Amino acid sequence: MNIGEVIGMGQEKRAYRSPRREAQARETRERLIAAARRLFADGGWNGTTLKAIAREAEVAEPTVYAVFGNKAGLAMALTDTVDDEADVATLVAELDAAPGPAHQLEAMARFEKRMYDGAGDIVRLLHEGARTNHDLDVAYREGLSRGDAGRRRVLSGWPTGALRAGLTLDQALDLCSLALSFEVWDHLAHRGWSSDQIAAWATAMLTREILRDQG
Repeated sequence: MNIGEVIGMGQEKRAYRSPRREAQARETRERLIAAARRLFADGGWNGTTLKAIAREAEVAEPTVYAVFGNKAGLAMALTDTVDDEADVATLVAELDAAPGPAHQLEAMARFEKRMYDGAGDIVRLLHEGARTNHDLDVAYREGLSRGDAGRRRVLSGWPTGALRAGLTLDQALDLCSLALSFEVWDHLAHRGWSSDQIAAWATAMLTREILRDQG
């Protein structure tokens, strides 16, 4: 037994990581997501095959399966893309820097604005497709669950007495879920509201209905 074997005893082998290969993998994934979004806009979920996505992205069809596994994996990847477009890191930074609950509500509304502005096509695809497609339903529910869990962590950290008298935490979360939902934002957008106006309304409504009157 040589010295190298002695030193290595009891240690797990380190996985080789190639920054260049990882960058190429990210670029391929992004190309596939972009291609899928273009095709879904025209043909919808059921009318778009993984083969067509591969052709649009100019990669071999097996590459799509290697990246996503199957169409269900692609649906979950779209959910991750929604978070990326909305910039979760910025939300976390704004929540940490916010001086109080009212400013945190404003930060959450801005997050939703970024999400609907940047990935509204994906949210619509998941929302509408969830009614008839199991994979999209699972992905859409995962997105909703992430949002609910994140808001619960934020509101649970508020000081005692921050909520309006008589309002429970679960009720406050229900109001957040309503005001920040795709259905409400989509309805107001179709009525001619800008995303800035919707975010401002959501912030004002939640501040009024959730927080204890400081006056």
